[in-house]
Amino acid sequence: MTIQQCRYVLAIARSGSMNEAAKKLLVSQASLSAAVRELEDEFGIRIFDRSNKGVRVTKDGAEFIRYARQLIAQYEVITDRYHGDGRNGIRNFAVTAQHYDFAAEAFVSYMKKLRDDYSVSLKEARTAQVIEDVLNLSADMGILAYLKEPGGSYMERYLRRNGLESRELLETRPHVFLGKQHPLAGADSLRLDQLSEYPYVTYDQGETGPMEFSEELADNRMSRKQVRISDRATLMNLLLSTDCYTVGTGIMTSALNQGSVIPVPLESQDLYSVAVIYRADLGLSEDAERFIKVLSEVTGSGIEG
Repeated sequence: MTIQQCRYVLAIARSGSMNEAAKKLLVSQASLSAAVRELEDEFGIRIFDRSNKGVRVTKDGAEFIRYARQLIAQYEVITDRYHGDGRNGIRNFAVTAQHYDFAAEAFVSYMKKLRDDYSVSLKEARTAQVIEDVLNLSADMGILAYLKEPGGSYMERYLRRNGLESRELLETRPHVFLGKQHPLAGADSLRLDQLSEYPYVTYDQGETGPMEFSEELADNRMSRKQVRISDRATLMNLLLSTDCYTVGTGIMTSALNQGSVIPVPLESQDLYSVAVIYRADLGLSEDAERFIKVLSEVTGSGIEG
């Protein structure tokens, strides 16, 4: 077995196609197939099931890929240490999430528990990018929210069609996020029509994403003032400095917020799931399971592995 063969296997898993992987790797499809067959023969396993629709990772292949990723990470540590810039860290875990401050706080707590050299990654992104990062193995797991519906939600069906699974972190009703100076900040609950005079802040999901990819837990078309943003820092500045509002999970961790932004329950029958997503064929890594445990502690969700 060689590092090159391991890289080949990961490229095929990302692409879902021998032909596409060969193009990206700039090698012939025959050479790529031969390299995989050599690995399968060496270890007596089948890494991929091949069909005219592409390739699918087998159960043995999923386990092999997890080890291969670790092996490549360790290889990169050595090459960086002796041939690179002296960096000793390794990329052992990556997560891509919608714009949640509880994810950032959990990430800080997770880092504090690490003892060995590491290189970890947290990326906040549009919903489509969260899904894409998990699909192409740029992230071990993703975090997103979606509307729960009788018989299954659009998002759950979309994830299954793309070979992804979800594990619910918590259920929540929509909450309105307001700066403590907002005229409605003292309300016990709010209706959408009460908010129509105020600017509604939403995260830009691009031009092609379906409506269900919205991060906000309400579609307030009554609001005559709309503000689109792309990052959480801008959201916080708007909430703290203006009469803007947004609608989210209701979870705003005090360590990051310090009481400056207030969640007020929205009068709504909608129920949302905040979930972690991952590739069904690979499952969750040990690092992902550890991070989910930290997420549970930060959000108080009590989720079990």
